[in-house]
Amino acid sequence: MTKPSMMLIGQAGMPNYPVSRPLGWFEFLPAWCFYTPVVVQSIGLGLFYRSLTLPLIANPGISLSGMVGEAKSEVFAQAGDTAQPYIAAYWRWTRPNAITPNIKKTLLAELAKAGITMPLVAKPDKGCRGAGVQRIDTEKKLFAYIRTFPPDRDIIFQALAPYDAEAGVFYIRYPGEERGQIFSLGLKYLPAVIGDGKRTLAALIQHHDAASVRGHLYHQRHHHQLDEVIPAGVRIPLAFSGSHCRGAIFKDGAAWVTPALTAKIDTIAKDINGFYFGRFDIKFRDIASLQQGKGLCIVEINGASSEPAHIWDSEGAISKPSEHFCTNIGICTILAHACDCGGTNHLLCLLCYAPGIKKGAG
Repeated sequence: MTKPSMMLIGQAGMPNYPVSRPLGWFEFLPAWCFYTPVVVQSIGLGLFYRSLTLPLIANPGISLSGMVGEAKSEVFAQAGDTAQPYIAAYWRWTRPNAITPNIKKTLLAELAKAGITMPLVAKPDKGCRGAGVQRIDTEKKLFAYIRTFPPDRDIIFQALAPYDAEAGVFYIRYPGEERGQIFSLGLKYLPAVIGDGKRTLAALIQHHDAASVRGHLYHQRHHHQLDEVIPAGVRIPLAFSGSHCRGAIFKDGAAWVTPALTAKIDTIAKDINGFYFGRFDIKFRDIASLQQGKGLCIVEINGASSEPAHIWDSEGAISKPSEHFCTNIGICTILAHACDCGGTNHLLCLLCYAPGIKKGAG
């Protein structure tokens, strides 16, 4: 890596991260640039294993292995007594045809019974890439949020995690093997600006080293206050959802993976019925606690179609996303084949068709 030009300072608990390139030129290229090699490889593996749908059984406990259309509540429900306490309290609610005063009263009672109070997080039960994820801190905002949903669609209301620091931990375990491994650790930085009483929010974003190169994302989210002068000392978070396309900045956290963290994630994953392959989105107290496998709060569990978050590190190259997408598909296919045939010869297949696995999170 070249000499750092800036220090990325994230939310409380995140390590300061030296950065030489604030934005990777590949980060916002069209999706086909990355997924074309994945499609080609998927077809090749499908022909080799005589099944184009084999990856859909890599996680037997999740609908279609979490490749598409899985509900967050469905995955959470697979967690047993060991894993469940690590998941932020949640409540699934189906939006009725009409939002009446009685409906509002019932919803508030149900949330209180589930141990969920303001502020909370609301998001679609079926959704991806941070779409529809919002922090809700008043009843007015809560009712405004549910009015935007179509009838008979499910919403997840989740307790706000007690920590701000966030990471995406990608986990893999082969059927029949005693222990799994952390394949990737991606640190998720949510930039913020501090008001000086002189400049507008737009100007503060423009003069922020890391935020200015992603300004189009933050302008979208904060369009209603871009021209406001932010009072001195007031902190304005520019992103809330830990999603790259929503403005989160992802960095490779492989250096912070420890045996203690791996053991803790392995224990949690084993207690999720039929889960072998996917990413935990985790809030954590601080980097030292993360390394010890302590102070963890899981906000989402993603299945077979999830990405290792570290691939969007600006210090990487355009080949890294495609390389790891292909590796993911290869491993997912091999996992499914191992499930289907009792695990025989999956190591040989891995060496031939998923060479990137040995690189771990790097």
